[in-house]
Amino acid sequence: RLLRDKLTACQDAEDMFRVFARFNPLLSRTRVRVAVKEFQVQLIATVAQAVAKLQSKFTLKYESSSAARISKLRGIPPIAGKILWAKQMERQVNTLMERMGDVLGSNWGQQLEGRQLRKAGDELLAKLDAKTFFRAWITEWEKEVTSQASSRLYSFVVLVELDRENDLFARVNFDEKSEMLFKEIRHLKWLGFEKDVPRTLSL
Repeated sequence: RLLRDKLTACQDAEDMFRVFARFNPLLSRTRVRVAVKEFQVQLIATVAQAVAKLQSKFTLKYESSSAARISKLRGIPPIAGKILWAKQMERQVNTLMERMGDVLGSNWGQQLEGRQLRKAGDELLAKLDAKTFFRAWITEWEKEVTSQASSRLYSFVVLVELDRENDLFARVNFDEKSEMLFKEIRHLKWLGFEKDVPRTLSL
């Protein structure tokens, strides 16, 4: 009865989550589970809505998100920004899954009420795997580096060209892609991928 009274007195879902976390060991008792059933149903719905919102956010993709625009303004390159975005969402999903454990008990994923939600959370976490984004980026850049290596033009640091009046002028042979690569590698090292960046890209 004490637990039910505390849950009834809660102002919002956050308060209820805190109460469940505190009294979690009592959920092993059948009488307690029956007494708090309606509150569990309410919080399961809250978590389900939050997971659905994160799924929609992922479906819309990082490239069209406000996070991408903010990262660009802060000078964070695309793949590093995407990994930061994915890691942030991953933390949010893990927090929601932990809360389900507080509300239903440690085996909540096997319970009828939590099974579908556990599946949805696991599927979203698999899609948010930062290493998947990183590997795709590495593959793309290795192709680019191979293509550049096959061109003699990229082997010269300075190019001498003719202008419209046929006068010679020197131009630094450096493109925006190379600058972006340097930025990505620097940020990826900060994100813990230092050992995973191939030497062919670090050189």
